[in-house]
Amino acid sequence: MTGQDLMAGMHGRNIAFLDSAFQLREVSAGFAQQFDAWPEDLAGVDFTCLFGPEHEMVLLGLCLSLQSRGDGAFREHVGVRRGRFRQVLGVVVRATRGVLVASAHPSPRPHAGFTLSAPNARVLERVAEGWTADQIATDLDIGVVSARNLVAAVLAQFGATSELSAVSKAYAWGVLDPSVWPPRVVAAPALTRAG
Repeated sequence: MTGQDLMAGMHGRNIAFLDSAFQLREVSAGFAQQFDAWPEDLAGVDFTCLFGPEHEMVLLGLCLSLQSRGDGAFREHVGVRRGRFRQVLGVVVRATRGVLVASAHPSPRPHAGFTLSAPNARVLERVAEGWTADQIATDLDIGVVSARNLVAAVLAQFGATSELSAVSKAYAWGVLDPSVWPPRVVAAPALTRAG
């Protein structure tokens, strides 16, 4: 069975088929959409390079291992840039009937790999509670300008243009714990590999 045969059965799915050199051979529209691209733009692109140099060697090692076993799967959470923003994708690669099939979806844990420094975590918690820059400055024993700069840095980390947007993303991404008040940053869970 060829990749085209498999692709015909996967209409509307978010998948891509890799050749033996891990280049994308057949790409669904859903898979390409994760990279703001058209399927034909991704054909021939090296899958392991698609996610940037910080993930290339890890993905290459996992693909080589999967290829040598001939069956199984692995899952990784990797960050990709979409314009000015960073998005975390859940990437799964499976060996199916001698063909490597990859899928990439927005991670159900978008904060996987997302880190905040201790001062930025405290600032996010204060912002989520509705504190002003003056109140944050007093709490952290810093100047108001420094507090405003810290708030701006937190907004930049979330790709947000407002405090409300940053807090909303922090809850949606699981960075802030929705079960407690006052707001608290939760520790990111350890990543696991399937397969």
